[in-house]
Amino acid sequence: MFFYSLCSSSKGNANFLGDASGGILFDAGIGIRNFSKALSLAELEPGCIRAILVSHDHSDHVHGLEAISTRCGIPVYGSRGTLESLLKKGILSGKQQLFALDGPAEVAGFYVTPFATPHDSVGSIGFHVDCENGLSAAVCTDLGYPSDTVMRGILGCDFVMLESNYDRKMLLNGGYPPFLKQRINSRSGHLSNDQCAQTTEQLIRSGTKKVLLAHLSEENNRPEVARAHSTDYLAGRGIREGEDFRLEVLPRFTDGRRFSLT
Repeated sequence: MFFYSLCSSSKGNANFLGDASGGILFDAGIGIRNFSKALSLAELEPGCIRAILVSHDHSDHVHGLEAISTRCGIPVYGSRGTLESLLKKGILSGKQQLFALDGPAEVAGFYVTPFATPHDSVGSIGFHVDCENGLSAAVCTDLGYPSDTVMRGILGCDFVMLESNYDRKMLLNGGYPPFLKQRINSRSGHLSNDQCAQTTEQLIRSGTKKVLLAHLSEENNRPEVARAHSTDYLAGRGIREGEDFRLEVLPRFTDGRRFSLT
């Protein structure tokens, strides 16, 4: 069982959980050509994707969803609000199988529990996943703050993919217009490096052993900055990388690495 990120940034997100025989894809914010290319780097075939779980309807999470789901015959799961929005906007044609994920459900051999995320998109959710091998994982991006609902969804998981979207100083001093800075920095925007570091401390104290930092902004963050925020913050609280936890920063486009859940 492994986790594999096809892409992770403000411009595209798609992540796989499973093994060589099959698994599930979280979001499909990748074109179908790059989708096939990214899978091949990990020696995976499109047919190994048994389901696509959609977090919300923003383009960096769904711009390849229609092509991938219809051409590969993959069912799509999401909150009722997200699916209705995708159909209304014409992002989905309705030719694929659609399943409303409004509560815990078995999906392609995994037990998936969705939880609401505070983001400016209708029906935005994250995912808590219990695997057949007894391990648990959480996939959680696009949240303005770590709400109580979010924390209930991710605490205690062995493995967590968590948003570390922006460095606050870079955002406030950068070239974005004021309304966009306000949106990103709001409680329905994105998670900052500082918020991510504080959340990661709670995760590790609850038993999480591996954290992947995801959805980094290309304009308002850098991998080394996001990593340093978390590792320095945790070290200051007596939590040491390599001893108490392992941390990785996901690349914007895959380099072929697979991540073990342990």
